[in-house]
Amino acid sequence: MIWLPIVVFAAGIACIAAAVATGQADVILVLIFPVFSGSSWLFILGTLLIVLSFFVGFAMLAMGRAEIEHIQSAAAIPGPLETQQRKTSYGGAVLIGPIPIAFGSSKNMAIFMLAIAIALAILFLVVLLVL
Repeated sequence: MIWLPIVVFAAGIACIAAAVATGQADVILVLIFPVFSGSSWLFILGTLLIVLSFFVGFAMLAMGRAEIEHIQSAAAIPGPLETQQRKTSYGGAVLIGPIPIAFGSSKNMAIFMLAIAIALAILFLVVLLVL
């Protein structure tokens, strides 16, 4: 169930790629940003699937968070489990064109995110060279 937004997003990308490959959509580079345009049903389906994936992902996050809070409030039993706290680490990466910017709650997470961002930047540049 957690893979649903990712699968819907990938299906949208596949539809847009198929539309570009068959000539039903165009790819234009504005500075370094690819811009896709098309009016075929395949392109529109791909765009709708990508937008739907964001809605599904946010809805799943909200439902998961509500479920966790419900379980925590129902199981508010004092004991040794309350003294244990889990440390949550987070991180992210932003690509501004091919330039990666990484951040994280710890040094290790920031380095991990930087490695992912560099790999994505290289992939982005390879795709631009191929197109």
